[in-house]
Amino acid sequence: MIRNFYNCDKEVDNNSHDGVGSIDIYRAFRRKDFDGAWDFAIRVIMPPGSSMGEHSHEDDEEMYIILKGEGSMIIEGETKRVIAGDMIVNKRFGTHGLLNDSAEDIELLIIQASLK
Repeated sequence: MIRNFYNCDKEVDNNSHDGVGSIDIYRAFRRKDFDGAWDFAIRVIMPPGSSMGEHSHEDDEEMYIILKGEGSMIIEGETKRVIAGDMIVNKRFGTHGLLNDSAEDIELLIIQASLK
């Protein structure tokens, strides 16, 4: 199966995880597309000043892959600078959030898997 995440339908997520502003989400794959542990693969565009609020997941892991831009990532209460090319693993039952505190969009790919 091949899908292009530039051609997926756009959804707008307002105040994602109690964050600030609106972000654009392009859902390339959903849980129903997989036989294995993968939950989704999405492309996200975060304009300057927007954020995904600090939140936690249950029994799943996410990988954030920063494709463009830079911002501040909160992981387990610690703030780290992230830039294009960074890959961040958000562990099971962990907390994380992302703030675009730059003047350019952040574009990232988020892939999530969970134990079934």
